Amino acid sequence: MEKGRLVKVCANPDCKVHFANRQKEEEQRLRWKAGKQAENRKAKQTVNLRYRILAEVLKRVKPPFGNEELRIVAQFILRSLSHDLACRLAKRHGLEPSKKGQDWELADKARSLYKTVDGAALAALIFEAVLLAPAGTATETKDDPLTDAARLYKVDVKALRSAVVKAEREKEGKQKAAKLQKMKAVRKPKGAPK
Repeated sequence: MEKGRLVKVCANPDCKVHFANRQKEEEQRLRWKAGKQAENRKAKQTVNLRYRILAEVLKRVKPPFGNEELRIVAQFILRSLSHDLACRLAKRHGLEPSKKGQDWELADKARSLYKTVDGAALAALIFEAVLLAPAGTATETKDDPLTDAARLYKVDVKALRSAVVKAEREKEGKQKAAKLQKMKAVRKPKGAPK
């Protein structure tokens, strides 16, 4: 800049001439964010599908095991569950924490389920505990126990997938409608009739 000259500087962030790079970066960021949201939504749908598959497989399990052997196996499997999986198992069996609502109590109740159930239910409990971890993952591998169990018990995975997608769409629609209602309620002027 030369001394004694007056130079005009564009300060409008919407200017396509002077702020074009910033606008392109913002578009790229928004595209990346939309892609990430789509990936997250798909992973969530996959996890929901896998839990539905787990539920259908467990409905069809009819194991012929002996009680004492099954108790030993169940004890080992239940104690090897992570805290989160033990809590999920407890909730699947309708167990509630005490009035204090401690999470670890719920996991302990789940890990002691093997003491209170009989032979057939014990085998089903072991099977459920084994399939609980694969059901919580969004990726399917070549040697996936949940997929193998679904194939063994002839679970219609395609029908479950479409039901999960439909339920997710309905849930998203309800959430969008609730947001819209909330936004409309906020936009009303203070003196406007209700």
